[in-house]
Amino acid sequence: MTWVVWSSFVIICTANIITPGPAILNTVRRAIQLGFQRVLPTIFGNALGLFTAGLLCAGGVASFVMTSEFLWNLFRWLGIAYLGWLGLKLIFRTERIETNAEPAVDIPGRVLFAEAFLLAVTNPKAILFYVALFPQVLNPQDAVLPQALVLVLTYCGISILSLSSYSALATALRSRFITQERYRLFRIVSGVTLLGLTLRLVRDMK
Repeated sequence: MTWVVWSSFVIICTANIITPGPAILNTVRRAIQLGFQRVLPTIFGNALGLFTAGLLCAGGVASFVMTSEFLWNLFRWLGIAYLGWLGLKLIFRTERIETNAEPAVDIPGRVLFAEAFLLAVTNPKAILFYVALFPQVLNPQDAVLPQALVLVLTYCGISILSLSSYSALATALRSRFITQERYRLFRIVSGVTLLGLTLRLVRDMK
């Protein structure tokens, strides 16, 4: 794999990652609620989910699943179900935000980490992105695993930078503009957005 190929991969990944999606919505929501430092488990949970999905693709597991219509549909339905559940939770569950006047919101880091990890690893679009690009950029004349590690780590690194930027911006804005009521409205809009994505994925399954 040459520097030109890797640079092209970086450009494509960046365009894909910075486009708002479930991971960005979830991270921004948590950043508004908790602040930048406490949202770090969410950022790294997402990165580990992407890393796991990337290694599965590199190892051929995802390709094997995609050759079985039953297994691939099962995997897609699991991802759709999780997105739908998260959307409904955003709409109907009440959450406080941390402010100077309010005590700290008690959400363990492991909960934030697991939430983001599951969201990343069950997202069929991430798997499809890896499966679509890996054959285009991997050089079969060289060892596949080292190349795959470079590509997956690159993808995860860009994701960390993207989510960190979104989180920092959300944290900077929340002290001036975010109230409990506005946070509630943001959660509802985010939940409706995720449900819309869920319905679109369900439609694509038909």
